[in-house]
Amino acid sequence: DSEIDVYGLTHQGKVRKTNQDNFLVATLHKRVDVKYSSLAPGDDNISGEERLAFIMMVADGVGGTEHGEAASRFAVESVSNYVSEAMRCYYGAQGTSEVSLAEVLEQAARQCHESVCRHAEEQTIRSMATTLTLFLGAWPWIYLLQVGDSRCYRLREGELAQVTRDQTMAQELM
Repeated sequence: DSEIDVYGLTHQGKVRKTNQDNFLVATLHKRVDVKYSSLAPGDDNISGEERLAFIMMVADGVGGTEHGEAASRFAVESVSNYVSEAMRCYYGAQGTSEVSLAEVLEQAARQCHESVCRHAEEQTIRSMATTLTLFLGAWPWIYLLQVGDSRCYRLREGELAQVTRDQTMAQELM
């Protein structure tokens, strides 16, 4: 994976006192290979396997809710578990159309949402919410899944361009 130059870092920003972000940068082989994460360290030894895809995601706990950090951590863990347990994001759609892979990613987001809601209910937590932005690169395709207002930007030749559109009431009114 020496041909890919990527790094992850989070910051609480100028408004919040705590950082409610969690992220994951990983390569997909016949398993998920974590490169960088704010979660527990993973094994980054590939042992010669060809990389099938590259995945990056960030979840930002919704500001103002008391359990935003837990929600974002739980979302990143949930999606990475979904991908690593079944590798549905690659093998489930292999041999079919790219629409199939997009549907699988949407199902991962739905399952993540259900997991966060179930966890909040089990812990009797009323305010637990997060955003999620997920990038999956499986040559020659790029898939982007975004829920909420954690934006995805593209940096090309020194120019930063917003790629996603927020899913907020304010954006809908615009």
